[in-house]
Amino acid sequence: MVWSQQITQLLKAYQIRFLSYVPDAIGEQILKHARQDDFFDLLPLAREEEGIGVVAGQYVGGSRGAMLMPTSGVGNAVNALASLAIPYEIPLPMFIGWRGGLGEFNSAQVPMGQALRPILDSLNIPHFMLTQPDDVNTVVDGALKLAFAHERPVAVIVSTQLAGWKDEK
Repeated sequence: MVWSQQITQLLKAYQIRFLSYVPDAIGEQILKHARQDDFFDLLPLAREEEGIGVVAGQYVGGSRGAMLMPTSGVGNAVNALASLAIPYEIPLPMFIGWRGGLGEFNSAQVPMGQALRPILDSLNIPHFMLTQPDDVNTVVDGALKLAFAHERPVAVIVSTQLAGWKDEK
């Protein structure tokens, strides 16, 4: 089973029905499996901070959601995370497709890629890097458990080492 299918199975096991996303090549690998399962409702977004509000509303309404976003989207979402999800203790699993690291061809991706973990650290958001297929079940299960048990945002960073490198065009 591929890593992205493992993630969708875990999302379903945790009753995370709603997946809000900003299009991203890495997130798309997860979404292609979710589209094949009627359990999931997918919501494309224009900006990442919209998704923070959507997932917060879903949680307050008794449902569970998750966000899928590119690295650069974390910069867009900082205010919504800091002023909504964190202070109001919203469990918010975030799956972040990491750009700007190993093998990156686009120099514009590197600064945010390098800033990603320090930004998450400054917001006190636990984050876990996925690099190997054998770690997917343990890391994602643990991250989801942490998010819902402690009612807080948690980030799973999906590396290009796991997901594959974006082709240079």
